[in-house]
Amino acid sequence: MDDKQLRAHFGHIHAQNVAALSRHLITCRRFFDGDLDLFLVLMIIGERTFSRRNAPDLSFEQWQTASVRSVKQEAINLQSIADYSGIPRETVRRKVEILVQRGWVVRDGRKYISATDKARDELMALTESGLRYLAELRASFTQLSDA
Repeated sequence: MDDKQLRAHFGHIHAQNVAALSRHLITCRRFFDGDLDLFLVLMIIGERTFSRRNAPDLSFEQWQTASVRSVKQEAINLQSIADYSGIPRETVRRKVEILVQRGWVVRDGRKYISATDKARDELMALTESGLRYLAELRASFTQLSDA
């Protein structure tokens, strides 16, 4: 579906997206004890851990067992997260400390931060919520292309 088709069917797509995204964000909020900034910080770290440029082509089943250490990661630090997200650096620092305590992220000797296999494993239900969100969007596009 190209940009012109998206614009032509915006009302339907927007409604589907808002409904699906709302359900997913509610699930995210539950997993992060109501702290969506904590969720966002981990998502940004995860984006660099499994960057689009370096992410291996894995099935979901393969992804469930692949070590994050097997993927070439892009560097990210506190300042980069703060700049990218607009979250104050001190808040990012506190959120990263919480994530380190949970074992969901680690820092290397250069203070670069990356997600861990433990985060993937403990947040698997959240990942499945993300899959449901994507499936709902795909269904929305499929309905329009079939019409």
